[in-house]
Amino acid sequence: MKKMRILDLCGALACSLITAAVAQTPPPASSMPDDSGAQLDCPAAMQQAELTFERGQQVAAAKRWKDAQPLLAEASGAFLSIAANCPAVAAQANRQGDKAAALLKQAEAASSHQSECLPRLDKALDLEVKVAAARGEKGDPAQIERLLADAENVWREAADLCHPPHKEKAEKSLAATVRARAANAELLSSGPACDAAWKSATSLGDYARVAWKDKRWDDAASLYSKAVLAWEGAADKCAGSRQTQAMRKVEQTQIDAHNAEHCGPLWDAATDQTQQLRTTGQAVSATEKDVLSVKAEVAWRDAVIQCRGNPQSLARTNADAISRERGTPLPQNAMALYGSRKAPPPAIVTNQPVVAPVVVQPAATAVARLPAAAAVTATAAAATTAAPAPAPAPKPAPVAESKPAAPTPAAPPGEVVLVAGDTTYRGAFTLERQTGAVSGTGTVEWTNGERYVGTLVNGRKHGKGRFEWVGGQWYEGDWVDDQAVGYGVIRFAGGNRYEGAVKDGEPNGRGTQIFPSGDRYTGDFVRGVFHGQGSYAWKNGNRYDGTWNMGRKHGQGRLTWASGEGWEGEFQNDQQTDKGKNLTASVK
Repeated sequence: MKKMRILDLCGALACSLITAAVAQTPPPASSMPDDSGAQLDCPAAMQQAELTFERGQQVAAAKRWKDAQPLLAEASGAFLSIAANCPAVAAQANRQGDKAAALLKQAEAASSHQSECLPRLDKALDLEVKVAAARGEKGDPAQIERLLADAENVWREAADLCHPPHKEKAEKSLAATVRARAANAELLSSGPACDAAWKSATSLGDYARVAWKDKRWDDAASLYSKAVLAWEGAADKCAGSRQTQAMRKVEQTQIDAHNAEHCGPLWDAATDQTQQLRTTGQAVSATEKDVLSVKAEVAWRDAVIQCRGNPQSLARTNADAISRERGTPLPQNAMALYGSRKAPPPAIVTNQPVVAPVVVQPAATAVARLPAAAAVTATAAAATTAAPAPAPAPKPAPVAESKPAAPTPAAPPGEVVLVAGDTTYRGAFTLERQTGAVSGTGTVEWTNGERYVGTLVNGRKHGKGRFEWVGGQWYEGDWVDDQAVGYGVIRFAGGNRYEGAVKDGEPNGRGTQIFPSGDRYTGDFVRGVFHGQGSYAWKNGNRYDGTWNMGRKHGQGRLTWASGEGWEGEFQNDQQTDKGKNLTASVK
């Protein structure tokens, strides 16, 4: 009982002390107490938060993102606390807090880029350099396969870890590496005999091109002839698309060998004659200039007789251009008088009428030397139809001197031949005199062997058209501002054929690709590789329907065999996982 009284007295005393303490507490100030119960000094807290934020900004500006993160996180938290406890500066604290939070997010992304993305990009690029070096040295396809496999894996990691725009760049590089690896796999399947023959033929062709460039025509002809034998050997030893490529190489190399032996020297002579004609200017009389013009045309007619392929076409174009500039036909005895006494020249193929001996202001003609392939700039469609040409005279009729005429307007659409640099236009084209742009529909040929048939708008492929590359690849379909965009068909050099949506000249969107083996894929593409939903049907009857990720089965899918049995479930990197089930032949 006595003990209970003592406790009661202590409780009463404590209550009285607490009451007195509460009575002595000053009234609340404008600042609210923080979480710890202590009062927050708002001006001092705001000043400290600003200093911390400024230090974080300085460290971030130096791109020390990892060091900047704790400073920016501290500043962001401090501004948040001030906004909650200091009404007078809450608006300012909120604004600064938003800035600190945004910069913190940027620092976190940049730090991740430095530590995760950049190292993988650097590693992948280093592997690509090694691949390029191995290819340049015509290295072992097995070694190249190992390097490409490592590069593909690293590009995949980079595509997963990087943020835009590096993510998109990594994905595009990954797609290119996947295609390169598929092409290299064909080399591996060809066998060492095919590979050795291919290397020999390629090396001989390289040496022949060097001799061609140096105008060592005898050496070039000999090397090209040996390269023909080497490519024939490669065609015998290789199979599939490589055999087809080797056979095409045989045909092209035979043309190169012929041109090196018979066309090159005549081309040089014709080029020299044309340059002499261009450089005379007013230094000679009109009659003498006509004689130089006839000699230059005869030289090109000689080249037409001996050249093959694209050089023959360009030689004929150059001869026709000189004839139109002169304004009179070639005299009957010109070939016997100035030519190399070869067979009579073929008929001049041109859809422009022969112009009577009147003064014509032709476009300037510039002839490049073989083998960069000659070109005569904008020579067609400058003259208008005049009276029928007179009968050939023993000597070229002199061309009267005249003052420069006003610029000739572009010719109306018609069958014309235009040559600009290394490019030849044939068809219903018009030339814009002010800009030099060509528009219309027809055929465009380049001296490197490439070819386009379709529509041009201001010098750019636009509308429907077909472009053929030297290696055998071609694309036919929609063009927008010189880009293959829309719907079209692509025939790859290796024999694959694609039809569907196209972007930047690559399968991109929904389409179907058929392989030389008979396999077929129909589904989504991204930059030329399977990505999204699609079905792959093997020639042997097996089939996969499901999700793809950068060329690999990845995600939910169903794999069925020709027997009707199969497996359905989740795939990862082309492999089945334990999340799935077997299917019997009766299940569809």
